[in-house]
Amino acid sequence: MKYSNKAKQISSILLFFIGFVIVIDTMLVQFGIGTKQNNLIIGYCVSFILLSIKFPTILKNKYVIIPLYLMILQMIYSLVRTYIFI
Repeated sequence: MKYSNKAKQISSILLFFIGFVIVIDTMLVQFGIGTKQNNLIIGYCVSFILLSIKFPTILKNKYVIIPLYLMILQMIYSLVRTYIFI
């Protein structure tokens, strides 16, 4: 049981850091600086899905959910910028 709890904590920390890096990278790309890291985004999505299946309570961790919400806000901003402010 202790191993599972430690694995969940490490997974939460990794998802937080990878999500934070993706948020910063996407902001820089939206302002014309840097390049988009598609492999990192795909890896984050796959790991988020697999870890949320393995540890269902990981979705209650604010450090995992905050980068996800920021990515959703960036997606909305990108869609508004693309389709409304042509």
